[in-house]
Amino acid sequence: MDPDDLHGELRRRGWKLVYVPHEVIRDYNACYNVLYEGRRICPPAGERLGIPLNEIWISERWRKYEKYILYHELREIEYRAMGYDVEEAHWLAEGDCVALWRDDPIWREMVVEMHISDVKNIVGGLYEREGPDKRTPS
Repeated sequence: MDPDDLHGELRRRGWKLVYVPHEVIRDYNACYNVLYEGRRICPPAGERLGIPLNEIWISERWRKYEKYILYHELREIEYRAMGYDVEEAHWLAEGDCVALWRDDPIWREMVVEMHISDVKNIVGGLYEREGPDKRTPS
């Protein structure tokens, strides 16, 4: 897959890229529900979010990182089609991104920014469930 022709890949496959409000997809950042060579590929998150068939969703917060995120999602879909489970496909796609962009300062910025956002979501979720004064160390 050519990382410089990702929109061409979407067109060839009849898929649509959709930006959604961050609050809708904040727990995932991006997700998909697509037909790939006649097989439906949709992780459980895509089911939970109700993503329509042949759509890839990305949080509007990450629009400036579209190239990197879309490449990751497309590679993950390919790995799923090869028979890898959701988690394996995710990590294989991550490895592809690292190999391609490890020295790219914008990609590195994205990784840090998304990690910080993910930590905030997780910690915020703990407070929402338990409240700050009810949390205790494990």
